[in-house]
Parts: sequence; C-alpha cells; structure tokens
Amino acid sequence: MPEFGLTTAPPTLVRTIRESGFSCTCCGACCTESEPGSNRVMVGPEEIRQIMDGTGLSFEEIAEPYPERIHDDGRDYTFGWVIHQKENKCIFLSKNRCTIYEFRPWICRTYPFVLDNNQLHTHPCNGLHKKQMTENPHQIALDLIKRQEYEHQDEEKIRKLLMTKTIPTGIPVVIDGEGIKEYHG
Repeated sequence: MPEFGLTTAPPTLVRTIRESGFSCTCCGACCTESEPGSNRVMVGPEEIRQIMDGTGLSFEEIAEPYPERIHDDGRDYTFGWVIHQKENKCIFLSKNRCTIYEFRPWICRTYPFVLDNNQLHTHPCNGLHKKQMTENPHQIALDLIKRQEYEHQDEEKIRKLLMTKTIPTGIPVVIDGEGIKEYHG
C-alpha cells in the first residue's frame, strides 16, 4: 500500500474518533452482507497486488469488477474492483476473523469510518459507543487520511486516462487507475 508520509493527524479528527467509543467486537458483521451490496469491499489494483503478495492468490481469485455496470453506445464498463464474496461474506472472513488482516485494504482498515471532503462519517457498527475504546484513534485518523489520499490519486489517474483513451465498444471492461482492462469473468 502506498505510504503518504503522515505522522500526525488533526486533533479534532482524533478527538471525534475517540468520542465515537469504537472498539471492534470481532462480530464479522462488516464482512457479511446484511442488505444487497452492504459489505462490498472496493479495492484498487495496488491493494489487490498487496493481497496477492501476502496470499499467493491471483488477481482473479481475489477481485472481480464492481458489479454496477454502465451500458452506453455499445460500451459496457465499470469503475474499479471489489473483493470476491462467498455465501454473502468476504472470502477472507473465517470464523469472524480477517485472514488477511495485516494487508487488508484501506476500506477495512478504516471501517466504520470514512472521510468525505474531510468530513467524518460513521457507518452503523456494533463496535461504536463502547465505554472502553480499544482501538487507536490516532492511527485510525492517519489511516483515514491515507485512504482519502489513495482514493483521490486513483480517481485522478482515471480522470487523466479517460482524457486520452477511448472506452472500447463490444467488450466488457473495467476502468481503474492502471488502465482500461478487458474482463470476461
């Protein structure tokens, strides 16, 4: 995963995370679908390669195209990738534990939090509002900032790509920060 050289996080962000009382209960709910698409783990190519390095699995064994496709003038495309699921659970969930914890994607590192235009939002989670917070709010804040930067960089790569490349017709493709890729899954 790319590092962005951050060592400090804004005190207000750290304080807000601390006030959330987040303490992971290891319930596995975040990795299990509760409603359609609720546990989709969006990943970029760099994150997939990190998982590949850690597991020995192939790109195709780890990820599939984001399922919401765009059909326009004979073109069939989607933006990005998601981790495969099996029986409505992340393929890396085993007995409510993440089997790729040390190289899990940004979205998993920062759950249940997300920064949107530097505004902190929180997804519903059983680990919120606990009396004793066991998670490190400073590390979560740093990871949120790194995640936001990673996502912005990937979006910028895609924007530049679409300014210079044409989406082909007649074949399904996935557009990510590395290019336009045919996919016949």
